[in-house]
Amino acid sequence: MRLLIALVLFVVVFSSCKKEDPGEPGPNEVWLEYQLFRPSQLSVAPGTTVRFINKGNPNHTVQGALFMSGTLQTDDEYSHTFTTAGTYYFTCGIHSTITSEQVVIRVQ
Repeated sequence: MRLLIALVLFVVVFSSCKKEDPGEPGPNEVWLEYQLFRPSQLSVAPGTTVRFINKGNPNHTVQGALFMSGTLQTDDEYSHTFTTAGTYYFTCGIHSTITSEQVVIRVQ
């Protein structure tokens, strides 16, 4: 009987710890997640503001030739308006060796 109670408690506790699906990034958003920038490529028109949102647990930064966001904690965001056509590459300055934490933004 004790084993059954322990098993039921275990299932209840750990099933309630299930991580909620955050969904998908909105238009002109880049989500910074655990070992992943999503989407990894984004095309926008000149004058578009892109929001970089940290949806992950560790801190992240967004850095490239145009700017460095500074440290973004969970749910923090940084916005940048792209005014000049071109292809821009950004990575996480904290996790620069993790190749999946990169994004390419094409302004055309």
